[in-house]
Amino acid sequence: MTHWITYSEPSANRLVALLRQLGQPAICESVTRIEPLRPEDQFPEDKPDLIIALSQHAVAAYLDHYFKPSHEGVVALAIGKTTAAKLIEHGALKVFTPRSANSEGLLAMPQIQALGPSHQVWLLTGEGGRDLVANTLADRCDLQRFSLYRREKRRVNLPAGFEPKAIWVGSIHGLQQVDQATEPLKIYRQKTMLVAASERVADYARERDWTKVLICEASDAEAVKDACARIDHDH
Repeated sequence: MTHWITYSEPSANRLVALLRQLGQPAICESVTRIEPLRPEDQFPEDKPDLIIALSQHAVAAYLDHYFKPSHEGVVALAIGKTTAAKLIEHGALKVFTPRSANSEGLLAMPQIQALGPSHQVWLLTGEGGRDLVANTLADRCDLQRFSLYRREKRRVNLPAGFEPKAIWVGSIHGLQQVDQATEPLKIYRQKTMLVAASERVADYARERDWTKVLICEASDAEAVKDACARIDHDH
């Protein structure tokens, strides 16, 4: 049996490569396509007091198209390790991550707790999704939100009779597309292991009647190894 990786790129191929290094068969068949967006507001030359990055796709778009040398040295808060990785590799910003890789974890960070009305903050994110960070900070500081991408549904091409060892899902949008794809393939939520990238995705999966759910940060090799061991034990 084979792990089905439903992540969008570039995470999908990274996870497939890691699983194969662990001797686990894996197939990359994404359910989501990332569509770049041009933000309505231009990024200013002057750097802000703080940058908050909610996804690796937003980070990639910012660094590839909108970063300016004058932004160097700004403190950037990344929601998780995967989001932080490209910022750290770029090397121009001072990057921090929360203890819990979610919006609540970000909002608890001291850099956000210290914000006041005079502080300029850029929020790098996608269109749609959860708005907890934006709504919480809207009245606390001078917040500019830059929506740099949207997720689009991608048609899945899997063979009839395909039985995944586990399905790896990176977002609620991705899980919604998986739910639609599994019905014609006769993949059952009560029998199939679902590996969710966060507690929020896992909670949503349980609400959708997935009964065998693991949580795993796919950028953490040890976490992936542990998840595979638990999946193998289940089988």
